[in-house]
Amino acid sequence: MVVMAIGSIFSIEFITNAPLVDLSREQLNEFRTRTVRPALFLTCAYFIFRYFRGKNPTTTIWPVYVVFASYSFVQIIAMFTMPVISFLMISGLSLSLFITAMLRIAHNKRQKQVNTF
Repeated sequence: MVVMAIGSIFSIEFITNAPLVDLSREQLNEFRTRTVRPALFLTCAYFIFRYFRGKNPTTTIWPVYVVFASYSFVQIIAMFTMPVISFLMISGLSLSLFITAMLRIAHNKRQKQVNTF
């Protein structure tokens, strides 16, 4: 992920296609534009809102949960607005929903541990 991030900063054409993805270059760019960028903006807006409200995350898991929840939410919306839906997009959505659920469970468990002290 770090290599992909740094490569994208210096060359916009660095990542032209992901391996094992049956999407064309234009479809992949549209998918990224409809999912990754809005999820980033949604996550930033959430944390800015929490900062101005004066609330800190209750556990260290919470920020990671918010990132995955935002990404899952945006992926669900993208499924209804994308003209082409592939098997990989559906499996990516199910994986991100599973990870979001596991992170929420881990956050609740950790929050109970923190509150007992």
